[in-house]
Amino acid sequence: MNLAKGEEKMSKEFDFTSYIQMVDFLGACLGEDTEVVLHDFKDVDHSIIAIHNGHISGRAIGGPITDFILSKLKDKGKEGPPYYLNYLGMSKDNTPLRCSSFFILDKQGNPKGMLCINTDVTRYQQVVDIMQKLAFIPEVDDQVKVENVESFRASPKDVISDIISDVTNSSGVPVGRLTVDEKMEIVRRLNNEKLFLIKRICQSGGNCADDLRSNGLQVLE
Repeated sequence: MNLAKGEEKMSKEFDFTSYIQMVDFLGACLGEDTEVVLHDFKDVDHSIIAIHNGHISGRAIGGPITDFILSKLKDKGKEGPPYYLNYLGMSKDNTPLRCSSFFILDKQGNPKGMLCINTDVTRYQQVVDIMQKLAFIPEVDDQVKVENVESFRASPKDVISDIISDVTNSSGVPVGRLTVDEKMEIVRRLNNEKLFLIKRICQSGGNCADDLRSNGLQVLE
């Protein structure tokens, strides 16, 4: 952390010692992507009296007050809470920063300085982009057939139940209301569309007849 040389950089009316220590503390806690700046309003043209990670904004001790702080200084810090959270700032090289500022007031409520925290969120945004790519799920278009979407079931019975549900849903008629011919049509479609899947289930020891019977397709008997 850089400190101003000599007491002449600090306001004679207000002791910033504890705030200077806080700059160093917050800077160490928040890490290298966060800049912490302390302003003394006694000299707005050289208001920065302490700064941690000044490389983020490209500023140093003796730097001036920002236009944002100057505009808020007109409010004397008395309109609403004495701080501003999460507003956009721009560094010297036009890197967007997430900024928050806190007015330092004397006992009479007059603004004497400001403590500012400015975070370069570039690396966090990169992490978000990576996570979004990892969490990508293909959208299922209305034109895509159900067969093109892979489903995961716990047992052969679940597979058969799902297949029957898909077929009956497409016909709009529940299994219990199907005629024998309609049930046979479902079985034919199951055989045509899922032939290898059904054979594999039966060969693995699943009781296809019982599972289909439980779904109302007694016609298989």
